[in-house]
Amino acid sequence: MTEPRSSAERRNAGLAGWEESEEFLRRILDDDAAVHAGITGPGGSGKTTLIREIAAELRVEGIDVVDGLDALSHVEADGRRITLLIDDLERLADDDIAHLSTLVVDDGPHVIAAFRSWPRSPLAAELVERLGRRRPHLLLHPLPPARVRVLTSRLLGAEPPQGLAERITELTGGNPRMVDLVVAAVRDEGWDPRGDGPLPATLVERLRHRLDRHDREFLDFLLALAVGFAASGPVLSTAPRFTGSDLHELTSQSRASGLVSHDGSPLPIVRLGLMQSTPAHELWAMRRELVDAMEAAGFPLGDSALGLTVGGFRDPRVARALIDRGDGLLLTDPVEAWRHYAAAIDAGTDATSIAGRRAQAAWSAGDVRTAERLVDDVLAGTDHPDLPRALSVAGATWARKGMLGRAAETYLGLEEGEAWGAAPLAAVCQAAIGELGPARDTLAAAPDLEFAGSSQVAVSLMAEGTVAALEGASDCGLAALLQASSIMDESRETVPLPEVPAVLAAHVAVNAGELGIAAEVLQAAGDAEQGGPAFRNRLRLTEALIELRADHTARARALLAGVEESRRPLGLRSDVLAHAVRIGLARRTDDLAALVRAWGAARRTIARMPIDLVGLASLAELTVAAARLGEMHLVEEPLAAAGELLERAGRPAAWSMNLHWAGIQTAILREDRPELERHSAALLEAAPENRVAGMLAEAGRVWAAALAGGVDVAAVEHAVRDLAAAGYRWDAGRLAGHAAGRAAEHADTLQLLALARSLHAEDGRGDATDSADDAQGGRRDEAGLSAREREVARLVLEGKTYAEIGSAIFISPRTAEHHIARIRRRLGVTTRSELLARLRLVLDDDEDRSAS
Repeated sequence: MTEPRSSAERRNAGLAGWEESEEFLRRILDDDAAVHAGITGPGGSGKTTLIREIAAELRVEGIDVVDGLDALSHVEADGRRITLLIDDLERLADDDIAHLSTLVVDDGPHVIAAFRSWPRSPLAAELVERLGRRRPHLLLHPLPPARVRVLTSRLLGAEPPQGLAERITELTGGNPRMVDLVVAAVRDEGWDPRGDGPLPATLVERLRHRLDRHDREFLDFLLALAVGFAASGPVLSTAPRFTGSDLHELTSQSRASGLVSHDGSPLPIVRLGLMQSTPAHELWAMRRELVDAMEAAGFPLGDSALGLTVGGFRDPRVARALIDRGDGLLLTDPVEAWRHYAAAIDAGTDATSIAGRRAQAAWSAGDVRTAERLVDDVLAGTDHPDLPRALSVAGATWARKGMLGRAAETYLGLEEGEAWGAAPLAAVCQAAIGELGPARDTLAAAPDLEFAGSSQVAVSLMAEGTVAALEGASDCGLAALLQASSIMDESRETVPLPEVPAVLAAHVAVNAGELGIAAEVLQAAGDAEQGGPAFRNRLRLTEALIELRADHTARARALLAGVEESRRPLGLRSDVLAHAVRIGLARRTDDLAALVRAWGAARRTIARMPIDLVGLASLAELTVAAARLGEMHLVEEPLAAAGELLERAGRPAAWSMNLHWAGIQTAILREDRPELERHSAALLEAAPENRVAGMLAEAGRVWAAALAGGVDVAAVEHAVRDLAAAGYRWDAGRLAGHAAGRAAEHADTLQLLALARSLHAEDGRGDATDSADDAQGGRRDEAGLSAREREVARLVLEGKTYAEIGSAIFISPRTAEHHIARIRRRLGVTTRSELLARLRLVLDDDEDRSAS
């Protein structure tokens, strides 16, 4: 009884060439004509295994199978029913090949022969050509990851862990024999090839056993390839060891052996095995020959240099090549640059001589603390060869700490030509602390670069845009900063900077009421990783602060969460920004407990916060919170420093508005009429040169009047819309809500509440009445509560009154009361204690479902 075809297919699933060989089987079983076919592939590709499986399948089907020429004369059957299977055709003697050639005829047996591409005698080559006349040879390709996964599962008896099959494919190049060896080590030794450790000893022994079947010349050739010689090109031919070798023959042998990849380099597993099993003195000698040969041929070491340092090999030529390669990678791949600099030290370079380069690489890769340590080491000495580069990193470091004046001095201390961009970066720092005159002078004295790179152009534009925005030319300044940010994004270069263009552009855009532009430039910069990892969180936090202004609290919270999850040190300036976002989130959600916690965590940072242009928005947020919590004394010093900065800069309206608006908010909270009038007057004074300042001044007047009971609905609506247009959307909603709560007429209250709801951007919440909930098709939870009712329920659990609930979500106190009555009916409770107990259960279940 023959085995069903499906059984054979399952047995051979994943076997290299099995699916393609089924045509041979079908033609042999049909027996219409003699089948002549060739199977080819390098060593270990599975030719022998495939030949054996074909033989087994044919025997199951009752076909006489002959393995090799010697047994052919003993088969007593019709020649047409004989299948002759030949493995390793290239090893047959010429007499056997001649005999086999006489059998490859139309009325002869079926002949299937497997062979490598090398070695091949003229007779063997002729026979191979005859076998391929009727159909192309079956070429066994390397196994793809999916096939390797099937094979690994079979050998392990279980589904392989995530990424294991892919790593095995990478190590072995998909060569089935090598796959078998690696999986056996995984199974028997518990080895995990996904790590960076050495190969297991048994695996090395098995690899060495196969390697040692080859002659010494071929093994030297493989070792040369493993240490970095290229299989093609003139370098290998200049090595004394291979002067008399036939390199073409060696290359052909290596490809036929299955020990090299398609590009001629050894398979990773073979290279590791060679490097691990070859005596150190042999590796050292081969590496020295490679360096000598590269030098003699006039070729740079390039990528070969990195591999040469493994095992302690030291050579000044290798060290120099690694430094040069690191310099080439420094702007675009600082992590790889750091790796090359570390290898250069291993190759013999004095670590202190490249400390500045390493500091820049560390900074650009986001390891700011290591960069600071290295800079300190450089600055402790004198006449350091890498001093200019170290000072550039030092300037960025001082700026990160909030010491922009010291950063400017550091940049100015660099002589012309020592470090590109020093003058523009100094001007940015000077402008950021209000020293507008010195910034202009520094920028004017900056040398012109005849052939400036992308980052250099971006830095120059950043300086020009910052100075222009501070001078009052906000449109020109914003245009220059946006262009600088775009160029920096496109260049993908990472250099130590005191600030990135995107942050400066965002603040100028916000000052002009262009929140959309601010968010877009920050998102683009984040996607492009502008400034590298060192600025990733600063970009997120700046965007979060802008999203708060736009009343997108969910987005702001998500951005803040991303910063907190990264656990990357922020630096003082960004630490202030993070606290401002946390405090702003608590204030906008009317979560007093969270506000108190956030403020308590921020007090120490607020007490030492640095003041610069881009920090004014954070200071404004912190000032309003301080007024609400009765802790204005903590922000008195920062506010005084901000006033001095703005005075030095000529009281620029665009940069002063945030603080004056915060002053109006605090004056309203503290019922301080003189302070309210002072800030309103300052905004009105700036109104002729800044339209947003005039809008804020009018909004402050209307807000104060509304809180005093003088609600002019038309004036409130106008002020609200102006505030929203100026980029103060959340404040606009609050003004409408406060005015609604104090309107004399019920119709005015409803009109202003509708206006407030239309401005509340988060999730587009609508009217809270029963009919509105039903019309919106709001889904209800298992307790029968709608999304709006769950929102009200959370506020009830926080202990808020009807008025406080209404103020928080822009509904009237009466509507809040109706919501709570409806919740009582749906939950079937009558007392307040029962209501609170049931709400805790309902909302806890809701959170559990969301978490799952």
